[in-house]
Amino acid sequence: MLEQGEETTMKFTGILAAAALAVSLSPDAGKATDLRLLASWDSSFPPVGKVLTAFTDHLESNVESLSIKTMGPETIPPFEQLDPVQRGLFDMLFTHGSYHYNDLSVGMALDTLKGSVADLRDAEIISFVDAQYQEIGMKVVAVLADPRGYQVVLKDELTGDGLAGRKIRGTPSYHAALEKLGASPVVLPGGEIYPALERGTIDGAAWPIIGALSFRWFEVADYLMRPSFGQSNYLVLMNLDKWNGLDDATRQQIEAAAQEFEQMAVDQFTEIVESEEAQLIENGMQETQLTEEQAADLQTGWFIGQMNLAATVNPDKISKMRELAKEAGLSYE
Repeated sequence: MLEQGEETTMKFTGILAAAALAVSLSPDAGKATDLRLLASWDSSFPPVGKVLTAFTDHLESNVESLSIKTMGPETIPPFEQLDPVQRGLFDMLFTHGSYHYNDLSVGMALDTLKGSVADLRDAEIISFVDAQYQEIGMKVVAVLADPRGYQVVLKDELTGDGLAGRKIRGTPSYHAALEKLGASPVVLPGGEIYPALERGTIDGAAWPIIGALSFRWFEVADYLMRPSFGQSNYLVLMNLDKWNGLDDATRQQIEAAAQEFEQMAVDQFTEIVESEEAQLIENGMQETQLTEEQAADLQTGWFIGQMNLAATVNPDKISKMRELAKEAGLSYE
């Protein structure tokens, strides 16, 4: 017998499937330029409210007769969004590779690499990642990169010994990086970080560089460890059948506009990060610096940890990705 929530979910999925079938039977379905996009976060998250909104506006301004409607995690939970886009219930997805790495891990592994998205394209890494997504029915339309990546917030400043002896919250992908600096990683959900910092059960937390402000961690942590490490690559994906159903001119216009915006996104992410940092400092936080050697160890640990985790899912694909990155000088090995 279904619980109430499961029954509701099945009814909702049935409605979506019926709607998708109706669209697919439309005589103009193959030429449709009205697209439904799922986002893994709501519009209060700056990468959605500022960057994604600007991206969809840019596409609509540069692609003839294109309209994109964005829906967020209130429609489908973020960790469950890949499947309905694969099945064509929605057309596009704005997400991060870590949200579906158990299905395909190459998107998450992008966060370990050096260089801009343009560098990754020149090294044929983006085309390689796109080919892997196409195998599961998705198309990589754009990679929107925040070059500042990830950070650690701390209750106490650094004293020269890295993070030795400190308990730092971090999901498994952070563990190798944290351990490189002597920390003891602690796995906690994001919602438990504030009270854990407040009680002193952890000494700090690893997290994307965007987000500490909205969580108000400045109330329970006094320091921002610098430099940051890695980079955050947000993916814009499209259902492959929907992509192939567009006419050649529309596909070309989308590709041109999307790649043009990839360069613009860096400036937008930089502005968001600088604004958040300024507000965190206004609220009493200070920067505390790693040595050059420690910063290099942190980057290497991040690369190794993320790549090794990704390889547990797709070993051959990750091996090829590492090979391409090393040949282009974009890896940390």
